[in-house]
Amino acid sequence: MKPIFLLFFLFFAINQINAQDKPLKIGVAGLNHGHVGWVFTANKRADIEIVGIAEPNRELAERYMKQHGLSMDMVFDTLEEMLEKTQPEAVTGFGSTFAHLEIVQKCAPRGIHVMVEKPLAVSLEHALEMKALAEKHNIHLLTNYETTWYPSNEKAYEILHSGQIGEARKIVVRDGIVAQRR
Repeated sequence: MKPIFLLFFLFFAINQINAQDKPLKIGVAGLNHGHVGWVFTANKRADIEIVGIAEPNRELAERYMKQHGLSMDMVFDTLEEMLEKTQPEAVTGFGSTFAHLEIVQKCAPRGIHVMVEKPLAVSLEHALEMKALAEKHNIHLLTNYETTWYPSNEKAYEILHSGQIGEARKIVVRDGIVAQRR
């Protein structure tokens, strides 16, 4: 399942809202976050289509495009240009956390849903502005958080969907990391 599960959930939910049979058109904002590789794997699915990538670092973009067999024609120098020319329905942010607010500022007024890598924001001020923009423009704003692919969560998902137990009515998750003292 790995992080693809979260992406699947996000795009499944958005597709249900849009009630479309067409693939969800996504844009990618930035390529310098280490988790960006899995979005290219998701592009091979029938329900997702990467329509554009905003990345000013041409060398980095060329490396990813070559690695995943994609054309440099889908790479744009700026997020604004990518949004205008490709009209994505959702944007995934794989750049600096400092860019997350800007992504939401540019996508939300256009009704474009946003998923960013963790952490959501660099400050409470940024987070609150992102929240306000998402609410004002009625978009989904999600943070990819790695617990979706913890083995315990994968097993719980498997059991829930296997028919071994009844319908889930409420799920409460408490999670944390135990630090080792040296």
